[in-house]
Formats: sequence, C-alpha cells, structure tokens
Amino acid sequence: MSLPQSLGDFAGNWRITREITDAKAGQVLSAEGTASLVWEGGALLYDEALRLQVPGQAPMQATRRYLWQQGQGGIDIRFEDGRFFHHLALRQDSPRDHHDCPPDSYDAAYDFSDWPRWSVVWTVSGPRKSYVMKSLYARLRGS
Repeated sequence: MSLPQSLGDFAGNWRITREITDAKAGQVLSAEGTASLVWEGGALLYDEALRLQVPGQAPMQATRRYLWQQGQGGIDIRFEDGRFFHHLALRQDSPRDHHDCPPDSYDAAYDFSDWPRWSVVWTVSGPRKSYVMKSLYARLRGS
C-alpha cells in the first residue's frame, strides 16, 4: 500500500467532493470544488474553493485557507492566522486527531488506504453543532 510520506506529497491540485450531514438542522449539504496546495516558503498554502449546495437555497461559493507545515512525524495544519488547528500523522493509513474549540469539539479521521485518493471525516459536536463532514480528495491530472 502506498501512503503519503511527506508534506510535499500533498503539493498540487485536488478535486474535492464533500457531504455534510447536519443533525441539528436535519439536512444534508453537498459541495464540490478544488483545493490547491502551493509551496510558500517551506510550507504549503492550502486554498479551497467550493460550490456549496444547501437544500432549498441557491448554490453559494465557499472558501477556506490553511497553512500546512512540517511537524514532528507529520504535518501541522494551522488556520490562516497561524493558530494551530490539528496534526496529521504521516506513514499511517488512517491517522486521527482532535481539536477543541470550546464549546465545540472536532474529531478528524483521515483515510489514505487508496492513496493518492484520500478522505477526511470530521465529526463535530457542541451546544449548537452536530454534524459529520466527509471530504473526498482526488488529484487533478497534471498536478
């Protein structure tokens, strides 16, 4: 089985397919788009651009930016403002991590068993949040 070995293995452009099951709202949202991971200094700048479909509403654009940096045994993923978000362990087929953002809790489960296709499932809970977000990534040709 091939697994990502380094930060550089993620560089390039990825197609994203996402499904968000929101238990509080009782609905399923879907999104499609791309993520680009481009070198900036010694880190990768992750830029995500999606078309989000909320049931009963017109599609909307959604964007997100993170900074991926080499960390101990894997990748430290930071918010755009530099705050630590979570750690992605490498050389594992299903690494997990947890992020507390009181009063909410975020649990990530990555799956690299079909690398270079991969996924991450976020399970989010809190007083006003209860959703599961599944994102599937496939490398775009030529990247």
